[in-house]
Amino acid sequence: MRQWLHIAFLVLATGASTASAEIRIENAWSRATPPGVDRGAGYMTLHNQGEQTRTLTGAVADWAESVEIHESREVDGQMRMRALPEGLTLEAGETVELAPMGLHLMIMGLNGPLSEGNTRALTLEFGNGETRDTQLDIRAPDGTAGQHSH
Repeated sequence: MRQWLHIAFLVLATGASTASAEIRIENAWSRATPPGVDRGAGYMTLHNQGEQTRTLTGAVADWAESVEIHESREVDGQMRMRALPEGLTLEAGETVELAPMGLHLMIMGLNGPLSEGNTRALTLEFGNGETRDTQLDIRAPDGTAGQHSH
C-alpha cells in the first residue's frame, strides 16, 4: 500500500510540474518605489504553451500583503483601474502581456521599497491549483532597465 501511495504521489507531482511548465514567463519586472509607498505593480509576458486553457488567479510574495490581477483602461477619457477577481484567462497557445496602462499585477502592502537593480521572488497562482515561480527585476521608476557604461 505504501509503495502505491508513493507512486501515486510521483505521478501527481510530475503532472503538476509538467502542466505549470506549459506557462512560460518572460520579461517579469516592476518599477522601483520610493520609501513610504506601499504599492507597486508587476509586469510580464505570459505564454500558454499547453493545450489547455489556464486561468491566472493571483500571486503571492513574502514581501507584500497581497497581489491581485488588475486592468487599467480608458473610460470616458479617463484612466480607470479595476480588479479582475475571476482572474485572467490564457487560452491554449495564447500570449498575454501584462504592461503599464493595461493588465498588471497590483502588489499591495509592500514591506519596504522596491529598489532598482534588485529582484523579488513572486509565485503566480492558477485556478487549477498550479503555481509558477518567477523573479521580478526591479527597474528605474520610468520602467527602463539600468544601463551600465564601462
